[in-house]
Amino acid sequence: MSNDALPDPAPRARRLTGGPPMKSLRVRLKTITPILGGSSAARELDELDPLRAPSIRGHLRFWWRALHGHACATPAELARRERELWGGMGKEQGTRSRVEVRVEVEPRTVSRDDGRIDQRARGAYALWVASKPLAPRWHSSLCFHLHLLAPAERFSEVEGALRAWVLWGGYGSRTRRGLGALTVVDDAAAWLPRQPTREEWSRLFPELPLFGALPPGGAKQVPLLRGARLLYGASRPGADDAWEVALGWLREFRQGEGRLPQGSRVASPGKKGEGRSATAREPRPERPGRSYWPEADKVRQLFSPPKGTSWAHPPRPACAGKAVAWPRAGFGLPLAIRFQRTARPKTPGGRGAPYAEPPDVELRWHDGTRVRERFASPLIVKAMPLADGSFVPIALWLRRAWPEKGQVVLMGKAREPVRGSAAPFDRLLAPGDTALYAPLVAENLEEAFLGWVKGFSGVKEST
Repeated sequence: MSNDALPDPAPRARRLTGGPPMKSLRVRLKTITPILGGSSAARELDELDPLRAPSIRGHLRFWWRALHGHACATPAELARRERELWGGMGKEQGTRSRVEVRVEVEPRTVSRDDGRIDQRARGAYALWVASKPLAPRWHSSLCFHLHLLAPAERFSEVEGALRAWVLWGGYGSRTRRGLGALTVVDDAAAWLPRQPTREEWSRLFPELPLFGALPPGGAKQVPLLRGARLLYGASRPGADDAWEVALGWLREFRQGEGRLPQGSRVASPGKKGEGRSATAREPRPERPGRSYWPEADKVRQLFSPPKGTSWAHPPRPACAGKAVAWPRAGFGLPLAIRFQRTARPKTPGGRGAPYAEPPDVELRWHDGTRVRERFASPLIVKAMPLADGSFVPIALWLRRAWPEKGQVVLMGKAREPVRGSAAPFDRLLAPGDTALYAPLVAENLEEAFLGWVKGFSGVKEST
């Protein structure tokens, strides 16, 4: 009998010399979507160590914070509890991690993918960042044994972090868009839910509040599972199918032209009826139409066209207010804004000023002191494994407060914020503007996106 066929042993307790009782476990896992990156260098693969123990420990730390951050009254308390278990630098000296992580990769399951990324293929919406320049990936179905050793008194915390990582995380880059997703190969019922129900969450995460009510004192400056919201669709036998559905929700919400939730109102702006579109951009047969989101119009307002030219698309009256809004910044920063400069139509009869477009710009955020580049998306879209071997598409919105004093700003070529471009994170529509896209009448981006997804047939919310 091969080692792969042996059942994984139950967690064992033992004591290190002179230390507290320790407990260990081993679980066999498999990736269900491609892995992008994951080495010590960005966008590169580690041929000798495809899955690095330090990287996995980092993922487990994140999910430990998401599970237990609500129970800490202050950031200092959270940092202390985290450091005591996972290690790190304190005021006086560094602390070694009390969680040992060891990885055994099954070599026969490791397969490198250097091929071109087909933008029509499944998962392309998550992988587009790896297309130019082309970055290598690991194919899915990479199997490995994960060994964990931790203090017995806190072992349930480590086990919970591992379970959360398998369900809602992944390995490598772009895990919030479903890359590097995982499932359990053996003893799935002990690790995975039968269905995304409250009863199953109570079984898998006893005494830990997930979803539902906000944490005491409201959201905190750390992504939390307490107060988070989880939407899921009908189960699929294959992970790729579930992943593509989840990605499709986000893709169509941000830039789609045709796929709509049931009951969506498709009244075009300027016509009788609602006066807003249920699609993200104008439907055009020959090429993508103009977006109904306000960002492009706001960029054109903040810049002037080059002398002797005019904008190819003048700002629309609905977005003509002087105040700005950058609603899609809530999906994560930095966010590049690029304008189409090729194949622009000539002016009628060849007369008048030639058309122009604004320069390439990027959205970042300002913390009140300096500009910061990154802000992780609170949204996770991926395929979540179930105990019966099937998968459900999910949209998980983690509970987190926007940065205190934080504002979204537009960065131009000078690498300084463009004057007049600062706007709050949670602003969907600038004062005085009119929503051209129906979801933008919502109170915030979370309500706009999740309310839109709920309109699709078969989508439910877990509580």
